[in-house]
Amino acid sequence: MPDPATEKLFARLDELAPEGYNFGFHIRYSRPALVRNTYRSDWSREYSRRKFILNDPAVVWPLVNDGARRWSEIDMPDPLGVFPAAAEAGYAYGAAFGYGPVESRSLGSIGRGDREFTDAEIAEIEGLVRELHVLTEEREDLRPRQRAALELFASGRTYDAICFDLGISRTALKNRLRGARRVLNAETNTEAAQRAQERGLLGTGSYLGITSGLPRNDRD
Repeated sequence: MPDPATEKLFARLDELAPEGYNFGFHIRYSRPALVRNTYRSDWSREYSRRKFILNDPAVVWPLVNDGARRWSEIDMPDPLGVFPAAAEAGYAYGAAFGYGPVESRSLGSIGRGDREFTDAEIAEIEGLVRELHVLTEEREDLRPRQRAALELFASGRTYDAICFDLGISRTALKNRLRGARRVLNAETNTEAAQRAQERGLLGTGSYLGITSGLPRNDRD
């Protein structure tokens, strides 16, 4: 089940930034321990397609600065035109947040279309980010074999197809998925795949929420 303390903080973040946000917590070796993205899917796809993350001021600023800064206050080059593209997509206003040591950095941004975030809103969100950084610090990682099995499951393959791809028996596959569920504190394989995706543990080629081809017994 989801961690109640963490989900309570995210619920408050949902209230303060209802139009969308994207945060990565404890980024190590370019991989975050936890990701939460509530921006609209069309903007997320466009952001990914145009590879904005390579030079997004709202990412670069919190990489090297602690605290919070409105997008309009970030005095950095925007060669890819991330901010104009965000405004066109309905996110004309926003703020960036950064916290933590360089070897385990947490950062992200919030956006909206109608007005700037107030000082009080930004201060509260900054506090939430710091609390979430602390709460998400220690997480047991998936073993490579568990990650491989879960990644194939998330892509929509059947048990038989996964066993063929990995060259293992059905019993071995069930054991790997059971271990992944335990690490991720999930009741079902689908829930485990979703949590692994949120934590950045699965490859970018994984697609969640696919029902076609998924094993019917999701707890095996």
